[in-house]
Amino acid sequence: MQFIVKNLHYLKLLYYILYYKTGIHMMQWGNRSFECSDISMEDIEQEIQENGDVLLIQMKERLVAGDVEAFEFIGTAYLCGTNGLQADFDKALIFLQLAAQGGSTAALLYLGDCCVYGIGMPVDLDTARKYYRLAAQSQTPSVREAACRQLEMLEQH
Repeated sequence: MQFIVKNLHYLKLLYYILYYKTGIHMMQWGNRSFECSDISMEDIEQEIQENGDVLLIQMKERLVAGDVEAFEFIGTAYLCGTNGLQADFDKALIFLQLAAQGGSTAALLYLGDCCVYGIGMPVDLDTARKYYRLAAQSQTPSVREAACRQLEMLEQH
């Protein structure tokens, strides 16, 4: 790993993390599949560097360490079009899925919302329920409460 860190460009290292450390080659949301290679890491690197947002640059550096909060942060930045990034739902979904697989219950909540409202994918209420049920087990009260509210709302419809 030391050789890789010293000699690979950031993007290649991120690919290394995606493919070898997490073992993720393809992800599925509802009826939609994504391959990690569908993301242009060069575009992401360029977007982050060009906008100069200090927090975003710090999060990019934390991605190299596989930091779950960094994946969540960048995923929500793409989801909402914040911190100088343009909204890009495909990128948002991939980063949020990586964060969720790393244990982020907030990312599970966001993924559930994407399924309910058809953000970046067709509406899929069954998958949304799955994400909300997982998020409802969160140790973070605000995430747990929001997930429970969303589950209640889905049960009424």
